[in-house]
Amino acid sequence: MKLSHLACALFIGIAAPTIGFTTIPSSVMAAPKNPDGFYLDRDWGVSLEFKGGTYHYRGTNNHTGKTLELAGASVSTTANRRIYTWNNGGTRYRVTWQPKDPDVIRLQVIEPNGRERLNRLLNAEGGC
Repeated sequence: MKLSHLACALFIGIAAPTIGFTTIPSSVMAAPKNPDGFYLDRDWGVSLEFKGGTYHYRGTNNHTGKTLELAGASVSTTANRRIYTWNNGGTRYRVTWQPKDPDVIRLQVIEPNGRERLNRLLNAEGGC
């Protein structure tokens, strides 16, 4: 075997796995359509689920174990975000989610007078 053929074979053998990896169509790695799942930090856990045609929220205080369950979120969208808002007696529970960063949500709790009681980033369980 000539040296040039050997060099070519060696190059193809080394480059082939890289070429195969870089040609994976982006549609295979499509972003999720909604934030279904469990998100948490050291203080709060939030479960989000779309079922029965509506979005469900279950918030848990990780220190006390107290939970709050809400259903029927209103959904608004911008070019980059989806905003899910549940109303509980005038207190709004808002989750903001970006499909490009599906492992993170922003949880806000806004009192009836407009004062923000909570504003936290929560990570998906098993995520970053």
